[in-house]
Order: sequence, then C-alpha cells, then structure tokens
Amino acid sequence: MHIPTNDLLIKHLSKARRVKYLDIKVCHTRCNSLVFKGDAIASMEDDDIVITARAVANGYGIASTGNLPYRGESVHSSPSPAQHSHIHPLDHRIESIVEQAIEHALASPIPPSYGRGGLNLAEVEVERGSIAPAGNVGHEEGSYELIEYVTSMLRSRLPEDVRVEVSLTCEESDDGLVSSEGADVRECRVTTTIDIRLMLRQHGDIIQVSKSMGGRGGMEVLKRKSMDDALDEMVDTVKHLMHAKQFSILESGRRYTVILDNEAGGALARLIGKMLEADEFNPKIFSSLHVQEGLEVVDDPTLPNGYGSFTWDDEGVRGRRKVLLSSGTTSLLHTRLTASTPADEHSIPGNARRGVDGIPKPAMSNVYIKPMDWHVDEMVDDARECILMRGVSRATADTTRGMVEVKPAIAYHVKDKEIVHAIRGISIQDSIRNILNGMDAVSRVAILRPYRDERYGFRMGEGSPYIRLGSARCVYALM
Repeated sequence: MHIPTNDLLIKHLSKARRVKYLDIKVCHTRCNSLVFKGDAIASMEDDDIVITARAVANGYGIASTGNLPYRGESVHSSPSPAQHSHIHPLDHRIESIVEQAIEHALASPIPPSYGRGGLNLAEVEVERGSIAPAGNVGHEEGSYELIEYVTSMLRSRLPEDVRVEVSLTCEESDDGLVSSEGADVRECRVTTTIDIRLMLRQHGDIIQVSKSMGGRGGMEVLKRKSMDDALDEMVDTVKHLMHAKQFSILESGRRYTVILDNEAGGALARLIGKMLEADEFNPKIFSSLHVQEGLEVVDDPTLPNGYGSFTWDDEGVRGRRKVLLSSGTTSLLHTRLTASTPADEHSIPGNARRGVDGIPKPAMSNVYIKPMDWHVDEMVDDARECILMRGVSRATADTTRGMVEVKPAIAYHVKDKEIVHAIRGISIQDSIRNILNGMDAVSRVAILRPYRDERYGFRMGEGSPYIRLGSARCVYALM
C-alpha cells in the first residue's frame, strides 16, 4: 500500500481559505506479534493506514479514509484512457476527505459554550521536522529464543496445571501531519512489549497473574535481569495466591496503612492523571488538598524509552514534561481545543491524542509519581503494621465523584517487619482526596511499565516508586 508523503498531503491544503484551520494527518501502523499459547508459537502481522482531514470553522469537521492503494500503484502514474478524471486515486481520496471535513466544519452549529465566534484553537509554535526510529519493526534476532526462555523458566518452576501465555509485540507507527498554519512534522516510533499471563483454576476460582514489560525501541528495551526478576515475582505470586487468605468481608471498609509497590503505585498515578485530563477534570475534587511537600505527579512524553513517548502530539504540538500535581500546583493535560486562549503556564497544549471520533482528546503519555528519599525497608519498618500490595489486576476511576479503586494481584499483612500471611480479594476504594492527603512516604526508585488504554487504544507508560498511604479504605473484592 502507498504511504503518502507530507509533500503529497501539503498539496491538498489549498482549500484551507474556506475555514479557520485545516490539517491532514496520515497514520501508518505495522505490528508483528509472536504469541505462545498451549504448546506452539504463532506469528501474526497487521498493516493499517488511515488518512484524516480535520477542519475548524463554526464547529469541528472530520473525515478519514483507509484501505489505500497497493504499493504497485504509483502516485505519479498516468491514468488509463478509460479514466475520465486526471486525478490519481490517492489524490482523489485525499481531496474527497478534505472537502468532507470542510463541509462538516462549516455546517456544524456553534457550540453554546464557545459563543458567537465559534471554535478557536490555542496558539502554538509552528513545528517542522522529521524523526526516524533507531530500530526496525519485525521479528528481531532473539525473539523466538526469548519466548522459549520465558516459557521454559515458568514451566520448570510452576505446577503443570498453570497455563502460560506469552505475547511479544513489535509495533512501528509512522505519523505525519501538515496544517494550514505551516506545521509539517513526521515521526516514526518503534515500541516493543512482552505480555506474560499465568492462569490457574483452583476450587472454582481462577487465579491470574500478569506482567507487561517494554517501551520505546527494539528488543534492547527488554533487559534480561529485569526479565528474570519479573519471572521470579510472578512465580512467587502464583504460589502465594494458592495459599492466600481471602480478605474478610467483616473487615471491609476499614482503614489501614497501605504500601503500594511500583505497579500498584503506577496504576494509581494513571488514575490521578486521568482525573487531570482537561475534559475529565472536576475542580471540586482537587480543592483544599494538603499534598506532602516534594510530592509530584508528572506527565513526560520526552522520556527516551517511555512506551508513551512522542515528539509531537496528535495536533503537531511539541510534547513537554508537565508537573500535573504538587504541593502548590494543579495543572491539566490539554489539547488546542481545551487550552485557554491565550494559553497560560498551566493551560498549555501538547497532550492531544486521537479520540474515538477523531476529535483530539487530552490524554497522558508517560505518567508517574516522582521518586523521593525513602528506602522501602524504612517505609515498612516505620509503619510497624501495614498491608503491602503488589501488582495490579484492576484499576478504575470515577472522574465525576473523584473515587478510585486499585485491586492488587496479591497483598500481604506485614507486622513488625515480618509477613504474617498473604491476602487475596482485597482492593483500595477511596476518594483521591483521601489518598493524596494520606500519601506520607515515597521511595527512591520509580519503574515504568507499558499500558494500553482500554477505550481509545492510546499507548502510555505508568510508573511509581513504592508509596505509603497512611490511611486507605480497604474493601472486600471478588476475584
């Protein structure tokens, strides 16, 4: 199939004089996966390309096209005598979606919240540039060997009735954007992830333990030491869950001192970031907070190997590191539509991701809680008695009410530095206000893991050091 160049897209911006703003975006994605299930490794490939035109006038107009011509059809080829049009099929498709987007933008009613002037986009610096990846997409040397290593290590250490599933995915995305303002950017990104899942049926329940690792780059982002540590942790978790005590329903609703590990803390960071997306934000939830001095929740698309890293967002705006929450600041994730005009220091675009309907949506890139100065052992010793939560099996947020739930893969009752017993069927359910006000200790090292948004499919990284919550509401939770 043809991958249109930015120069080809620029040719179709001439119609922009009819609207306030016009851009044309091409998104090409190639994905190669190796999947181990049962006793075999299957190879899967996917190749997808979408071109989208977006126009702003009274309202927002969007049109897109996929299923582009095969690579054999040259953009500069001459039409056959039977063709009446002198426009190449690819040119014709792009011209068609541009016309549709413009017509939709002109015909859309002015949203009441925007007044008589219609929609306006926050002003930004015009970006131009091109970035290519360091690696290539595909089954790199060592891909099959890595899956075989992971499966053999797990099977040798776990009971035979534990089902092992492994998926190794390498994805290349080639995104280009040109606009009537002069933006002309092209970025190619390669990400590599491995997803490991263990399943065991026991006494009518299903025990599941999963782990995701990876980031931006090729196979080099999957470090052998980190992989061995992850496998050790998964094996221990499965064995402990087989003998763990169910959290008592009679204790449900009580408050405990809770320590979250890197994964559980990372999920909490993502839920906080979700509430600070401009289209989800409820200012009442974050009013009168007493956040510990030095505590920061950060979103940073510039991390070199972050799974959610990018140079330019979906509107062609350069991404930048943002402190979303600290002891004295609350900032939001913005698109050009949601940012104030003109933008102030806390209302800066640069976090636009493509929504389901094509209208850019503010969303996270790599969100994490910044490390501080505690050692994990010190956090446990200082607490004397606590619940230590490891991993995450569910994490949800009610952005209207400001409530969150984090359900770990497993938890442990710890007293006087010793683990009393393992716990399953427990989760934190509390207001984000209580959780942030009670966050009293943060360890020194943050670890990020890949996460794929369930609704929109956005790539993002989430991470955290170990964090301690002085008083968190814990509830009985079904498996």
